[in-house]
Amino acid sequence: MDNSSLPVAVITGASRRLGLLMVSSFLARGWRVVALTRTVSDELSNLSCDELECVHFDALDASNIETVVKRLQARYEHIDFLLHNASIYEKDAEHEDDFSDFYDSLYKIHMKTPAQLNRRLEGQLTKSIRPTANVIHITDIYVSNPNPDYALYCSTKAGLESLMISDAKRLAPKVRVNAIRPGPVKFLPEHSDSDQKKVLQETLLATEGGFEVLEQAIWSILDNEYMTAAVVKVDGGRSVAR
Repeated sequence: MDNSSLPVAVITGASRRLGLLMVSSFLARGWRVVALTRTVSDELSNLSCDELECVHFDALDASNIETVVKRLQARYEHIDFLLHNASIYEKDAEHEDDFSDFYDSLYKIHMKTPAQLNRRLEGQLTKSIRPTANVIHITDIYVSNPNPDYALYCSTKAGLESLMISDAKRLAPKVRVNAIRPGPVKFLPEHSDSDQKKVLQETLLATEGGFEVLEQAIWSILDNEYMTAAVVKVDGGRSVAR
């Protein structure tokens, strides 16, 4: 059992993009970090230090999830922050031939696995060494205005947000649970120049936010002890401009 006096953050999807940034951010602030990831990227490997533990985590593999849960329960007396960041973002049209399997994967990654972690790690969360433990669900601005090209993705992200509200009720007052809805903070490599231009034209602030704006939102939630069951939009105003 690890009785370290340092707060512990557990981050899913930790090898790239927002997850990678948050691993670095928590380490910089003196936390211990458990990076849950299917593969350890070179960038994550470069962060190697005594305060970082990288754990193989496959949200589609029930036996692996159980192994990871038992490892965390045995190793950490307290967990102070849990970030549900792992995600799949693909169009429905790409999965006409494997519709059922694809939808199952979205459900497992966006809904079932976060629900399992929230429940199975409840004992560690309620022992947080901070005033309250925190769980943050990364959802999407499409939750309230779904994009039909991503209908399956949107529906499971909506489920993730509903789960947030339920767990905020269930885990209060010792654990605070909130959601962040990102907008166009960072385009993917496959987004063409025309795609990017169109998105930014539909965004009030007309610029790509960068993952740093989500980092700021995460820390603002952690620092505000009177926030739970809240949904924070970080989208440059796109949700009201579309």
